[in-house]
Amino acid sequence: MPGDEGLGTRKRVGASHSEQTLRVKTWVTAVTTQQQIKVIDFLLRSYAGLLAATMLIFFLQGFRLWGFSLDPTLLRWLGGATVGEVAGLLGITFRALFRTK
Repeated sequence: MPGDEGLGTRKRVGASHSEQTLRVKTWVTAVTTQQQIKVIDFLLRSYAGLLAATMLIFFLQGFRLWGFSLDPTLLRWLGGATVGEVAGLLGITFRALFRTK
């Protein structure tokens, strides 16, 4: 009967659509995960550079290389601001990237 063929075709199309939707969801999850890894890698490298630059300033200050000299109050502020900035940004980053929905 012509009506039966139409119903069978619809079921196959529905199953195909479901499989396609599942493939798309899997692909989106994989791409999102790759993007999260790239973002985390970039941010961790940036934070490491920031910490290294701050430690270099403390090193230069400690040994007074090339006549480098900063006010002790400025150094305390620099250290505190660096620790606060890195901790805050890491917290925001990881909370945003690994938020459960």
